[in-house]
Amino acid sequence: MPADAYGQYVDIKIEDGMNGQFYRQGDQGDIMTADDIDDMIIRHNGGIREVCSCGETDSMSGTQGTIDLIDDVKDTRICTLAWSAPMQSGRKNRFSMLNHDPRYKVDIGKWQESGTMGTVNVAIKDE
Repeated sequence: MPADAYGQYVDIKIEDGMNGQFYRQGDQGDIMTADDIDDMIIRHNGGIREVCSCGETDSMSGTQGTIDLIDDVKDTRICTLAWSAPMQSGRKNRFSMLNHDPRYKVDIGKWQESGTMGTVNVAIKDE
């Protein structure tokens, strides 16, 4: 693989512990549309889904973005996940939670602060 933005990626592993440019995991060339992401559902009671993002081919800009996690049963936003994984030397990877609804417990795992961000585990539960 050439040294470009494909080398900088983040896999966000989201686990639902409640009752009741993205790509398909394993193939960075299989780009998903915004509608594909909007249609993703995580089954209740331990369901797991992965959302993957990487930089564009032949780009050195890395990957950055946001996604909203929605509880479709209660029709409410749980939180917004935001990330930035720049390719520039000396700049740190960031992953954060915004707009957190306190009715949910959201645990964000560790990630690599430099180089490839790697997999970030996110677990969600009712408070």
